[in-house]
Amino acid sequence: MAPNLRLELFEIATEMNKKGLPADFIAAAVETATEFEGVYDLMKLWINESEAKERDEIVADIQDMIQDCEQQDQKEAPYIRFNDLEAVGKNIRGFKDSLLHTVTENGGLKRLSEMTHIPQPSLSRFFNSASMPHRSTLLKIAKALKLDAVKIATEWAR
Repeated sequence: MAPNLRLELFEIATEMNKKGLPADFIAAAVETATEFEGVYDLMKLWINESEAKERDEIVADIQDMIQDCEQQDQKEAPYIRFNDLEAVGKNIRGFKDSLLHTVTENGGLKRLSEMTHIPQPSLSRFFNSASMPHRSTLLKIAKALKLDAVKIATEWAR
């Protein structure tokens, strides 16, 4: 990455810090953006966006891309047949609803965000979608809530 683009990333990171985003998230975003142009582009979108709701969506997109890039180095994801997608979606939705109940009992999303260093918009998207959860997100949540990491990372797959 060219020095001027790297400097631009650091300037965006400084603004993200001023807006109160978690330092771990900012550092991961900068590191990933130096390798993957998509994250760099999202960071540029974030700095140029004035609407708070849109910025939150961009933060959630950045978090998703960071996790996707991290998982590229891990082994291949399990294959899910098309006919099984609806059942898997229901299992995931039920799992996330149950987990959200536990989160609410332990201080809510804002508190979970503070404990996991995952931006609150990313956690909101995580709990409001029926998408397959990232293992790294589940493990951070398990650690923060002192839940059995093995159980939480595999329970939804039943």
